[in-house]
Amino acid sequence: MTKRNVTVKIETKRSELVTSLFENADLELPEDPGFAHEEDEAEFCTEGRLLTTANEVKLLYEESELSGMEGSIASLSFLREVPGVLTLTRSGEVNTALVFEQDRRHICVYHTPFMDFEVCIKSFLVRNALLESGRVDLDYIVEIHGAKAERCRMTITVEPRKELFE
Repeated sequence: MTKRNVTVKIETKRSELVTSLFENADLELPEDPGFAHEEDEAEFCTEGRLLTTANEVKLLYEESELSGMEGSIASLSFLREVPGVLTLTRSGEVNTALVFEQDRRHICVYHTPFMDFEVCIKSFLVRNALLESGRVDLDYIVEIHGAKAERCRMTITVEPRKELFE
């Protein structure tokens, strides 16, 4: 296993949508996706670890308050033979595993101290160049069952971290 310290930069854009993934499994992303509000943009940088084996790649980092998951550890992972299927797990106060696979819908569960709830994700773009250029691009719709859906565009970039002391 190879372990590298990295700097992780996450940029997100979110817009509320007028649609339901739970009701429309075959939802396509329209030219005008029906945004109900302006986009919310966020960006944060954090330290992380990039772990690679012959079969799997895993990026570990701490979530920030911007994601609403402060104190949680996030892990973005994929199998080398299937780089287009990414799993984002979060552990801490909230535990979940979200699956991103282009043109596919996945229903996941969020476990919180108060209750569990279903989350539906449909990915329209999964571009994984983490090992080649240090970048992952995601474009997806996420909906908490019974709440409004959001379109999310996320870019994750990873750069080697220069250590002052090893």
